[in-house]
Amino acid sequence: MADLQVNLHPAQLEIFRSDARFKVVAAGRRFGKSRLAGWLLLISALKSKDKDVFYVAPTFQQAKDIMWGMLKELGKDVIAAAHENTAVLTLINGRKIYLKGSDRPDTLRGVGLSYLVLDEYASMKPAVWEQILRPTLADVKGSALFIGTPAGKNHFYDLYSLDGGG
Repeated sequence: MADLQVNLHPAQLEIFRSDARFKVVAAGRRFGKSRLAGWLLLISALKSKDKDVFYVAPTFQQAKDIMWGMLKELGKDVIAAAHENTAVLTLINGRKIYLKGSDRPDTLRGVGLSYLVLDEYASMKPAVWEQILRPTLADVKGSALFIGTPAGKNHFYDLYSLDGGG
């Protein structure tokens, strides 16, 4: 396997190294939430034996705008194929990273996942996580990362408060 050069600042590294199954990161702009998410997606997909990973933003276009170029840059040594139209990366171990939008919840159903990132979770309907995505992680006790910029008291705030802030 290729030797990935993971480069994160100390606060990102603390989150990266956490053993928590569900990580909740509320941080301001320019913290590097997306870069952290990109590394976690790549590494989780490379470690997975039989399940793929999802990156979910409020819309598919946001997912592609935020993460597509970064994933291709970070994972250049471990990507076997990149499908531009569907925003799916196939890695050298056969695992896939899918970019999705929560505005089309039916596209999120019917899969089993080992890892999941929900970006700008405050802008998503809570049911996307509670009813659709959480069950996709159940059979393998997969993990999830919730990231976003604080935006008042909403379901993301509640999740962050329950989690203890990271």
